[in-house]
Amino acid sequence: MPRHLNITVAGGFDLTAPSALDQPPDAIIEFAQSLGREIVRQGHNLLTGCQTELDKFVAAAAHAELRAHNTPVERDAQRIQSFVMEGNSPIHSFGSVLRSELSDWDIGGLQPIPPEVISRADAVVLLGGFYGTFKAANWARIARKPLLPFAIFGGAAKEVYSVEAKRFDQVYPSHVPRDQYDRVLRSLSTEWGHLAIQTINLVEKIVTPPSVFVIMSFREAELYTELYSTIKQVCERYEYTARNVDESNLFSRIIPEIMRQIRHCAFVIADVTEAKPNVFYELGLAHGLGKEVILIAKKGTKLPFDITDIPVLFWEGFTRFAEELRKRVEAIGVWQGRPRAAPE
Repeated sequence: MPRHLNITVAGGFDLTAPSALDQPPDAIIEFAQSLGREIVRQGHNLLTGCQTELDKFVAAAAHAELRAHNTPVERDAQRIQSFVMEGNSPIHSFGSVLRSELSDWDIGGLQPIPPEVISRADAVVLLGGFYGTFKAANWARIARKPLLPFAIFGGAAKEVYSVEAKRFDQVYPSHVPRDQYDRVLRSLSTEWGHLAIQTINLVEKIVTPPSVFVIMSFREAELYTELYSTIKQVCERYEYTARNVDESNLFSRIIPEIMRQIRHCAFVIADVTEAKPNVFYELGLAHGLGKEVILIAKKGTKLPFDITDIPVLFWEGFTRFAEELRKRVEAIGVWQGRPRAAPE
């Protein structure tokens, strides 16, 4: 199943001083509303600080989207989560509104602990904003949360973007190319719905590792070499790098290295043709860590009882297998922000 991300949207605008931003408040409002709708439409959760007009607009739009699809009230409370700093009044009541455990969200406050709206987020999107938006950005950096500050609306987010652009090669390069990051955050498009979709796709991609862990027999055989090559080629079409433990640092202890690679991969492809201990040990680790697993096996393989109820993709010739595997990888890749592959 797809992973449900917690996406924070923060920032703001000043209706009394519209010239403080590069675009009119109406533009930010329309995009924030599109973003709120798209976050819940794609199965993710919206987080807000519940203190600015922007927080209210984005939460209201997400709430309306859920109501339009008759989402149960209890799910609504899970899908929209907002936190209010002690001493402040909530600006909206959509979803669940909780009192923060922290009495101060200031970056120089009593405790160096990020507020929940940052600490519970998988990624932080910034729109416009002023001083408080700088605080949100700094907390996100401290908590090592990916930042998506939109430059197109101006305000604090534009300045945050200029800093992130300089940090990009140190922070983001293994997950997403720089040009994809820029195409969204510097876009001049006013098709807000489409830009919101691109934003969520970028979030999914930026928080998802680009590697796929391959579990298979260590036995040297031409058949397995061709199988592994086919897997790698299919994964590359969706900007994933497939590797097995044999390609890791051989000076490391093997079990911790296996656990590290499985823990940090996007998903797992496991060949269970041979009932080897290493195969089922690694498969058990993958399931225990909640990883999406594509099971494969040579046609005619008698599967152990433990996995007979799990869908298995059987291979014999590699041309047809590659096409079937491509469909499985594409299905995962779509909800991880990968583009659909063009027909060959």
